[in-house]
Amino acid sequence: MSACGHQYVGDYARSRTIGQRCPYAAFYAERAGSVDGSRVPVAALPFDGQGLCLFHSSDVPWKREQRLGGRFLQLIELLNRDDAQSQYDFAEFVFAGEESRVLGLTGSMFRKPAEFAGSSFLDSVLFERVEFEGGASFRRASFGGDLKLQDVRIRGLEMSAATVAGVAHFSGVQFLDYALFDGVRFSGSGTGVTVKFEKSHFDGISDFSNAAFLLGSESSAAFWDVRFTDFVNFHNTRFQCHVLFEDVFFGFVTEFVDTAFDSIGSSARFRGAAVELNRIEVPENATLTFKSTSCLDKMFRHDVQISFKTDPLGLVRFDNVDFSKISAPSRARLLRLATTGRVEVGSGCIKYRYQTAVRSVPVGEGNAPLVIELCQTFTNYFTQSNGLNLGFEIVERDRQKISFFYFTDEDISEAVFRERLEETERRLWNLLSVRADRQLPVFDEAAGTVSTGKESAFINAVDGISALMGTFFRVGARIALGLWSGDDTKVLLGAIRFNDGGADERAASLHRVIADKYTGQALFGISGRQNALLLPMVARSTSGDTAGKVRILFLAANSVEAPLALDRELRNIKTNLRMASERDSLEFDQQSAVTVDSLTQAMLDAPPNIVHFAGHGSEAGIFLEDEAGEERVVTGEALARLFHLFKDSVRCVVLSSCYSEHQAHAIRQHIPYVVGMSERIPDSAALAFSTGFYQAIGAGREIPFAFALGLAKIDLGGLTGAQIPVLLSDD
Repeated sequence: MSACGHQYVGDYARSRTIGQRCPYAAFYAERAGSVDGSRVPVAALPFDGQGLCLFHSSDVPWKREQRLGGRFLQLIELLNRDDAQSQYDFAEFVFAGEESRVLGLTGSMFRKPAEFAGSSFLDSVLFERVEFEGGASFRRASFGGDLKLQDVRIRGLEMSAATVAGVAHFSGVQFLDYALFDGVRFSGSGTGVTVKFEKSHFDGISDFSNAAFLLGSESSAAFWDVRFTDFVNFHNTRFQCHVLFEDVFFGFVTEFVDTAFDSIGSSARFRGAAVELNRIEVPENATLTFKSTSCLDKMFRHDVQISFKTDPLGLVRFDNVDFSKISAPSRARLLRLATTGRVEVGSGCIKYRYQTAVRSVPVGEGNAPLVIELCQTFTNYFTQSNGLNLGFEIVERDRQKISFFYFTDEDISEAVFRERLEETERRLWNLLSVRADRQLPVFDEAAGTVSTGKESAFINAVDGISALMGTFFRVGARIALGLWSGDDTKVLLGAIRFNDGGADERAASLHRVIADKYTGQALFGISGRQNALLLPMVARSTSGDTAGKVRILFLAANSVEAPLALDRELRNIKTNLRMASERDSLEFDQQSAVTVDSLTQAMLDAPPNIVHFAGHGSEAGIFLEDEAGEERVVTGEALARLFHLFKDSVRCVVLSSCYSEHQAHAIRQHIPYVVGMSERIPDSAALAFSTGFYQAIGAGREIPFAFALGLAKIDLGGLTGAQIPVLLSDD
């Protein structure tokens, strides 16, 4: 037969176009009777009963009889010897193994580009110790069995839109220049790792965009001991299986954008989560991104765990990701790294078990602190009222708006979370209805005391009333000066609104109340009426001499090599407090040679309201002592975690140590007022500042005034360094 009847159905830019005829009948006719490189005579190309050549025929039994594997190897040799052939053209070939039902190529060298585009592999395929020096294309190829590449070196692989019905294992493969798996469909099933990339290097661009790993609930797609050194694209990739990235190096830019991790079930055999990224590496200048572009479709729908071989030196970014699906240890690790700038939790992320939608409220530059203040009042009241932790997080803040959300990690249902928010809002506003002729709900009128077991509820009610009144006093001052309108009050009310309906009416009513009763003399009158109610109740429900006192804890950690004048600073503070007009309302405690253990014990023994640390510091942290008496650095992040536990009692932290501004910023996340030092402060200036600061505290003045007096004492003494102390607050 003079020609093969196969006509190409695909358009392959490097080889064939649609409608062209197979050229291999003429190719073999020209070489009939010659010998190939192994001295085997070249026979005419056989044709099946349909007029199709051995390479394009679909008659599998006939192909096996004709020993397709041997003729294919002979074709490779003929193409190697023909300089006119710029590539290996295997487009739309139909491959079948022989008795073993495996098509195997071992130790072969493909020096030219190999074009397998559109080919069908009816049996399993094994490429072992094969080198594709010119690259290979399996674009739109179909693999009916397994596909295994072992110890293969390939200068550019294209598997775009290919399909693999069996397992796909790539072990010890070096992908040079590029590896294109875009649109590939892996559909093998079974128990175990069905698709595996193991001990392989991707040295060029790697594209898995729109790929589908449709493996089922008992199968895994695994990347083990893999190194990506260039751009890696997982855009719109679908994993319908267990996914594992373990000991993977992400060396440049890796993007999981709109990637679907849709494990369709779960199996006890998986040691971790449905999605595992274990001991991954993100080196310096590299970026690893997880992002969903749809706010209605958060990334991650199943449990996820993430760990690092070492803390990332590059950046790991999350945008529009459901953090609640990430395991607690992994989430804690990521949030810790977020404080260092190595992890970036962007907009739209659900970072907690439950969180409200992000609220963006318009504010004036001077009004944003009042919104934050009311949010904090609500979270404190919620936590104490419900016995459930509630927090709020600011997403963005500028001169025009503030964006934030509320969250909890408590083990409750989402319905309960929403119900508690609505009920707590109602209870908080109801506190404003308390009048001098009525009792708080927790007060037992018959007994004349706070009901047994409800002391904390009483304190919570008092805290809620006083916090609201403080906010309204500040709003009232702005109303009196024409700096606050009814729209501003509506914004303020919206910050803690969880009940639908009547928002405009309630805002208008609240604005009238504030304008009528919380400006000028009217405020002091209502404050007096509230105090007339509350103070007798406090007297009847408390015992001991310490109720209502301000507790000050002085912590000293000196150095033998570079001693500071801490004893003198301590004497001055104690003297000023003993002589203070408000000395009966103050308590003072001190700890010398402070260690981590003595610090935490002192905080537990009598939770202070003001904590003053005097000692050495650096940009890395403050210096405490260890059990051997040696200096130990305690970072700002560690201090922030400590003070977070005591945020309900501690109102101010003073770090009288050099370069402590960084630590002050970390602590300020949880404490209303924090004083730090922007640089090295002389002993004389530190002594003058603390003297003035505690003179003001002893006189009953607020923290901002005390801070200002401390600076004034430095200037009055003719000393340098008044610019070094820094007060961090919302004021």
